[in-house]
Amino acid sequence: MKYLSLIFLLFLSSQLRAELVKVPFTSKALEHSLIGTQTTREVHIYLPDDYHTSQKRYPVLYFLGAYSWPIKYSSHIEKMLNNHKKAGNAMEMIVVMLEGNTPLRGSFYVNSQVHGNFSDYVLEEIVPWVDNTYRTKAHAKHRGIAGFSMGGTGALRFAAHHPDVFSHVYALSPGMFDEQGMAKSYLTSEAAIKRYQAFKQKLATSKTPQKVMAEEFASFQGRAIWENGQDNSYSAYLLAYAGAFAGTSAHPFGTHFSQDIEQKPLWYRGFGELISLYSTPEVVHKLRSIHIDVGDKDDYIWITEGVLALKEKAQQHKLPVSFSIFPGGHSDNALTRLEHQMFPFFAKHL
Repeated sequence: MKYLSLIFLLFLSSQLRAELVKVPFTSKALEHSLIGTQTTREVHIYLPDDYHTSQKRYPVLYFLGAYSWPIKYSSHIEKMLNNHKKAGNAMEMIVVMLEGNTPLRGSFYVNSQVHGNFSDYVLEEIVPWVDNTYRTKAHAKHRGIAGFSMGGTGALRFAAHHPDVFSHVYALSPGMFDEQGMAKSYLTSEAAIKRYQAFKQKLATSKTPQKVMAEEFASFQGRAIWENGQDNSYSAYLLAYAGAFAGTSAHPFGTHFSQDIEQKPLWYRGFGELISLYSTPEVVHKLRSIHIDVGDKDDYIWITEGVLALKEKAQQHKLPVSFSIFPGGHSDNALTRLEHQMFPFFAKHL
């Protein structure tokens, strides 16, 4: 009898523990991308304590990974949530973790011919699937979105354009251009532009475009993207950004604005539209809470300057957008910022 009681207690204990669920999800939205983006992707979902033993419904936080982040970043998120639990601050929410990797290492979470339709993947596939699969509070006021770097940019864009889906947003070190930002970014790197032009020319004349892309993108895979020097990583950034924002049906990777000035608005809007969106009262007032954090010396200085420009405009218009400006660079204390600032923010607002 004692043995059976022990088994029951062990079973009950296991059911009360939080769980990180890893689910392979096959997306139709990502089919037919030009560069061969994987359509089956792992989605990691954190289920809070007592999910399996209660009938409660939970708010949901969607977290978007940064450029080149693999989904295994979820192990850090799980540890953070467990730390809060040990401290007596259990986070009573479901956390859905996504990544935006492609052969160019980043989709920017938008629809594009090059990377695939990542916006549709999130909005039309993942969010409905989560609500249909788990006991969620399926309403925008109980749904938040956050992300780091590229993921922060994506989170801000999703919330601004879809307040009926996400009412709360938190962005950490998000890509953001003020009027001078693009000129200071990797989009003006001479080495990256030269490689971009050569790649486009080779692609346009090749009878085996998939082979051309595989060869071109080989130096962007895994750690090679960083180990082959700044010119290599800037080339990857430029190609990924061009494919996300500057492409047309005739020219999927766009035409660089240094060659055709009329293309400049297309290139600018990827990071540039965020200041316009979040200094517009009609956009901001549709959301329930907005927070942006950035280092005062971001490694990509145009990010610091872009966020500070937005902060000034938001304050001028007395808009309810809050900011944290910390001493440091792009990735400094990233895990601490997530654990001790982002999660308490959502615990309060969701």
